[in-house]
Amino acid sequence: MSTKRSKRWNGELGSLAPEFLKEVIEKMQAYGDRIQFELPNKAPCPNYQVINPAGRKMGFDARHLILRPNADGNISDELTPAYTLEAIKAAMTGAGSAAGRSRPRIAGAIHGASAPAKRAAPVQQAADTVEREKYAYYKENKEALPDGIVKYSQAVSQLMRQGLSAEAAFDQIIKQHFCD
Repeated sequence: MSTKRSKRWNGELGSLAPEFLKEVIEKMQAYGDRIQFELPNKAPCPNYQVINPAGRKMGFDARHLILRPNADGNISDELTPAYTLEAIKAAMTGAGSAAGRSRPRIAGAIHGASAPAKRAAPVQQAADTVEREKYAYYKENKEALPDGIVKYSQAVSQLMRQGLSAEAAFDQIIKQHFCD
């Protein structure tokens, strides 16, 4: 018998209601490919911000209405790591079909983790590190980079996840798409 102990969000994607995640996916498909949630508070669902490949953020409250960012350009000072659309879809599928305890463990085992709550965070932090390094490099070298490079943001991230530095990943994309 698997029940939620609280109606509040506990910080894990799997604890969010499938209906909420469905709306989140719609916002992501419309506005950006990554998302960050506000860290848990007393609300049953968190506020969130959708981030597009150019790094622009659009904030939404728990009812999916537009939310103004704070002075730092975020919806909150305390945010989760950035999650991809695929991670949100996987959480929605897992949250919608979690009839027993064995279901989440199977999903975690597929991703190479024996306990999803303990292992999922470092994977997301690694992805967040890639995005931060990519953005820092872009910000420092924006003037030298060709116009339109932001269209290849996902490709740069993929190359960085394969082990390339931000500089090497940007150079490879420039050679592939901007050199004649």
